[in-house]
Amino acid sequence: MSSKNTKLSVANLAAQMIMEEGIKDYFFAKKKAAKSLGLNENVSLPTNLQIDKAIEEFHKIFNQDTNIEFLEHFKDQALNVMDLFKGFKPHLMNELTKGIIPKFPEIKINLFADNIKDIEYVLLNSEISYEFSETKMYKKSGKNSIKSVPTIYLDSLPIPAEIKIYFENDFFSFKKNFLQHRGLNFKDVSSLDIKSLIELGEQPLTQNR
Repeated sequence: MSSKNTKLSVANLAAQMIMEEGIKDYFFAKKKAAKSLGLNENVSLPTNLQIDKAIEEFHKIFNQDTNIEFLEHFKDQALNVMDLFKGFKPHLMNELTKGIIPKFPEIKINLFADNIKDIEYVLLNSEISYEFSETKMYKKSGKNSIKSVPTIYLDSLPIPAEIKIYFENDFFSFKKNFLQHRGLNFKDVSSLDIKSLIELGEQPLTQNR
């Protein structure tokens, strides 16, 4: 099997695991998928963007019906979380704005701050319980192909949230090749007309500058 086909197989199985088993960590899903396929532990893994595309395809095949009411509720809850962290350039990273609903929905937001304590201070003042961890992110190539990203889980919210925290400088270095394709800022999310977008089959991924 070629490297390209291997990555595609891993991405497809990882997407299925994320949608059906509620796996939150993309890196963990990739490693589990690769192991299930009997691949070497050092095999080259697909990127997160490839996983996103595989999730889209999985949704098209197995989840034709879209719960508009839930998506509207999700949008409102996401805006609440983004407003809480408005000082840290919050970007919504979910595929839910495309009508993609995993078995265990979760709000996924990226924040940008040079001091994690500033974000923890916001949480303490808001009296929101949280759990701090790290998420392994897989990049395309290079010596540092795996990056650990500080992550905060807010499981007590109506819809649980996963908050990844990047350095302030990452916002500018990632904007062109990462956030532009996947992230929506507060203004983007606020202006989303979920019902119209889903009915028209459009992709609400254009960022406001």
